[in-house]
Amino acid sequence: MNPDPFLVRVLPFLLVVGSGSVPAEEGLPSAQDIAAAVAPMPSLAPEGPAPLPTRPATPLDSTLPEAAQDTAADTPVVWQGDPIPLALQVGVERRIDFPEALAEVDVPRALEQQSRIVVTPSGSLHWTANTPFSPTRVLATSVSGSLYQFDVQAQADGEVPKRLVLNDPVVDAAARAAANAPSTRAQREQAAARLIPDFLTGGPHPSSTPDKPSYVALARFALAHFTGPARLIPQLEAERIAVRPIDTQAWLRVHAAVLTLQPLAQWKVQDRYVTAIQVRNRGAMDVAFDPRALRGDWQFAAALHPTLQPQGSGHNQTLWIVITSQPFNRVLDHGPARTVSR
Repeated sequence: MNPDPFLVRVLPFLLVVGSGSVPAEEGLPSAQDIAAAVAPMPSLAPEGPAPLPTRPATPLDSTLPEAAQDTAADTPVVWQGDPIPLALQVGVERRIDFPEALAEVDVPRALEQQSRIVVTPSGSLHWTANTPFSPTRVLATSVSGSLYQFDVQAQADGEVPKRLVLNDPVVDAAARAAANAPSTRAQREQAAARLIPDFLTGGPHPSSTPDKPSYVALARFALAHFTGPARLIPQLEAERIAVRPIDTQAWLRVHAAVLTLQPLAQWKVQDRYVTAIQVRNRGAMDVAFDPRALRGDWQFAAALHPTLQPQGSGHNQTLWIVITSQPFNRVLDHGPARTVSR
């Protein structure tokens, strides 16, 4: 009887597993081969997208921006006039930021020999102590003149000092005021505008009507004959009339002893008379123009320069413009008739 081939192949495995006493036939597979053949196959995962790799956790402090880390390491101090304690660790540099650049740092010589001090143009002071020392007063002066006081000491051990940021409320307020103030150019323009007489600034004037020039226009017309080329003289229907000298002491209430007045020209524009008068200061003091010093019945008066400087300065003469409702010499009639032509 021929044995079943399947039983022949399985029988050695069964014999080995059962008692291990019956040897397998030669040429047949070993028990290990059969076990590997009948062992269950591992189940395959269903097809689908591969899982995303898990990102390793990162420490929180390493994700902070560098500026935030620097800010967290700062020690803000508000200057209130009292000396500020400044602790140093030997061999460790400490930085002190001032609200503005420093002009001078006053360090005692003995303390300077035990330290390395560096001052930057931006207003930062870097201090490294080489040896321990007891509290010592140090003065720092800013470029604006602010004085800051520190009690500096150095120790061999202790915590690493943080950067010290000094805030000065006075400097901060000045910076805000400067930011809101006009620029240097604007300040110069404003100062120059204040030097220009009001009657030269132009603009409407209550004395003007559509068919009648204002006091400002009349004064500008008269001054243009002596302060610029003829092509810049405003076009007005004006009649040139004669004008005579006047008695300075009779016309001026004050400064008559040091001022010399000489009428140069007079024009009639409609029902008004415009007179240009040359004024010289012969005194040793400045003389300011004050219309209250003029006598007579006049309607408008202005000066080319608000102040006359002393004689010999080169700026001791100017022009006055007087507008009247009648010929100028009728205001104070003195001296022979005189005509000045140009």
